[in-house]
Amino acid sequence: MIRLAIFEDNIAYRKALQTFIGTAENISLVHVGENLSNLTKIIATVKPDVVIMDIDLPKTSGIEGVKIIKQVAPDINIFMLTVFEDDDKIFQSIKAGALGYLLKKDSPDKIIDAIHAIYKGESVMNGQIARKILDYFSSGKQKNIDVEEYNLTKREKEILLLLIDGLSYKQIAGKCFISIDTLFSHIRKIYTKLNIHSRAEISARFR
Repeated sequence: MIRLAIFEDNIAYRKALQTFIGTAENISLVHVGENLSNLTKIIATVKPDVVIMDIDLPKTSGIEGVKIIKQVAPDINIFMLTVFEDDDKIFQSIKAGALGYLLKKDSPDKIIDAIHAIYKGESVMNGQIARKILDYFSSGKQKNIDVEEYNLTKREKEILLLLIDGLSYKQIAGKCFISIDTLFSHIRKIYTKLNIHSRAEISARFR
């Protein structure tokens, strides 16, 4: 059962989310909030596996909320669900540690599928958002970083390069002849050494 928390201040949309997510299999809605007050206490109490985060929240923004959650509970996977399509908010969210970015106009089925995918550590993007990221890479704006400076082991470097190439976790495990659990152990070490929180951030950092 996936433990899900939602932070959304639009009452009508929040109720719509609760309605269609409430009918989904294997998802337990453990918290619904309209702001990020007492966020660390809430996260510690309800212990969600996945968080759906709006960006435009009162007082504390959803992007700041992602940073707070990743500081206190780095294993929680988060995706943004918002109306904003501008490049700045997309990359701020990914840099903060969000694993996905969907738009409120996306269908309920897409959002449900995203919850399951994010739970498994996969990155999920709205098609328009994915195009913006591809355009960003092809524009040459991104900063290429030498992986040698991070003191990765030979195996960690191999896995990082496969992640950058966009292979699925199953494909990477197969190529490296290791189990999925062993792969995730290596990935956690890579994240720590690179000081990142998600696969999406790897895509944003490396070409």
